[in-house]
Amino acid sequence: RGFRPVTTLIDVVVFDLGGVVCAYQPDRRLRALADLASTTPSRVRALLFDSGLEARAERGELTPDETYDAVVEALGGNVKRDDVRRAWSRAFVPDGELLATVRRVRRPTALFTNNGPIIEDCLTHELSAVTTAFDRLLVSWRLGSTKPDIEAFAKASAALGAPAGSVLFVDDDIDNVRAAARAGWISHRYRGPARLRDLFDAHDLLPRGG
Repeated sequence: RGFRPVTTLIDVVVFDLGGVVCAYQPDRRLRALADLASTTPSRVRALLFDSGLEARAERGELTPDETYDAVVEALGGNVKRDDVRRAWSRAFVPDGELLATVRRVRRPTALFTNNGPIIEDCLTHELSAVTTAFDRLLVSWRLGSTKPDIEAFAKASAALGAPAGSVLFVDDDIDNVRAAARAGWISHRYRGPARLRDLFDAHDLLPRGG
């Protein structure tokens, strides 16, 4: 069932990365990093994720160099940064159908992701096809806050130069969707490309007749 037509003026449409623009498959990343370091995926998870290292990077507590250095050291010191980046990118598999819809949106678009410097690096290399579909890229480490913190949405609005009430936000995580709504954004939980096209049609965000 479609959405009713609405008259809210949308200035920018903001999308989440993992689970929306890309399928999020973290086990692929763990296996790739484990192969680099000749260890196990569970060990990689403990060293990089359970330890809080990646969370610190996502919050902007580490510079890009510090992030890479910490990851390389945790993996034994014998891996190259470029190999780390390539392995890291494997957690994200772009959704071609969704990206095609993004390119048709008749408003500026932005990608807003909770990630650190390594994924931002991936978005200019292995995942560049994702980045080129958007007008703006917002990565949590640069904002210094992560979703679902209200502060992250306030900082994102400021970075976009858009009033909160004019931002349409699409995320698969219900906590992020609810937090965005509390921040004044028009928020939508992602349930697939077809449902999203109905939403965009209701807001008159897609070209008519196509």
